[in-house]
Amino acid sequence: MRLSTSGIIFVLAGAALIVTAYRFSLPGLLPAGILLLALVFLSALLITWGTRRVSITLRTGLPTVALPQSRDRYPLAHEGKEVEVEALVTNTGRLAIPASTIDFVAAEGFGDSTVGQVPPLAHGASQTVLTSFTPHRRGLSGVQTVLITVSGPFGLVTRKKKVIAGHPVAVSVPILPARIPSDSAIRPARLDDGKSRPGHTARDFHTREYVPGDDLRHVHWPSTAKSGELMVRHEADEETLYALIVVDLKGEGERPDSLEIEFLLAAAAAAGTAFLRAGYEVFVVAPGHQIRFKGQRDIDRLRLLTALVEAGRVQLPAHDNPNHILICAVDDARGQELAAQFSRRVPVTVRSLDDINDLTMVGLSEDLPESWTAFDSKRVKR
Repeated sequence: MRLSTSGIIFVLAGAALIVTAYRFSLPGLLPAGILLLALVFLSALLITWGTRRVSITLRTGLPTVALPQSRDRYPLAHEGKEVEVEALVTNTGRLAIPASTIDFVAAEGFGDSTVGQVPPLAHGASQTVLTSFTPHRRGLSGVQTVLITVSGPFGLVTRKKKVIAGHPVAVSVPILPARIPSDSAIRPARLDDGKSRPGHTARDFHTREYVPGDDLRHVHWPSTAKSGELMVRHEADEETLYALIVVDLKGEGERPDSLEIEFLLAAAAAAGTAFLRAGYEVFVVAPGHQIRFKGQRDIDRLRLLTALVEAGRVQLPAHDNPNHILICAVDDARGQELAAQFSRRVPVTVRSLDDINDLTMVGLSEDLPESWTAFDSKRVKR
């Protein structure tokens, strides 16, 4: 609570009148001094009571998203895109509240803090205050604090109160255009020659490499003899296109910094979005996360993942052979090291920061580097 300029004058004047009344035996000044002090005290009581009866609710038009098997849900914003925030201010007390000011304090990376004005509110009245922010950094941010400043009667006292301690928002990297492979290399990597064969059932089948857990009764011996590897039948109409995206965010020394991490995550998000829109299942492996996404409805979940990932070295999980693998690594050597751990039958594309000479000259607001928008660059050939 703070005295305004008028409040300070009232306090000084009241105190001076009281002192003068006793010092010079002028009892007529005493009531005037007490009245001035009483007005300030009464204003402080009223403003304290009034601010206790104010509620503020924040709302956005953002989708609320949670990762699979997680209870934590977040409004999901897009880096570089304006976020409109609506604050509903309600007077829940029985006394009217004079005009007030709302301070929206933005968390780091969410944009500039803003201020809104609220007119006087009668008992039970509400007022909507609109503001907006433009996030410029991925991660968890949002509105850090909402403060309301109310002036008491006669403008003698002002009180600033924290009404909301935090409203977290997840900010994803921009989802930028990318093209998945359209050539023959994108055909299911599990097939030995890409052709369907008639089986003993009414449905055609492909053959693929044996994966631990497969039923040995499904072994296709002619393909096994031809390839030298154990092959099993896989019915054609059961084939699900499947892409694996590996994001490794650990380099040598102090790398990567926040900008480099954003580029790698943007490359992974662009590719994952393109695969999901094309009907693929996408398995994303990143530091601390291993998540399978299915269908376009999971694109927002993929975006949320880019907001929550932190720097670190990735641990490759056990997996069957996907149709395509994308590796996003800090440097090309690490990308090739990861690529070497997969079957030679699987087409692998490596994205590394070595592809870009100067990150500061390339912005993420409009597009990825041209070499990262298609899959015919940096593909590992074995």
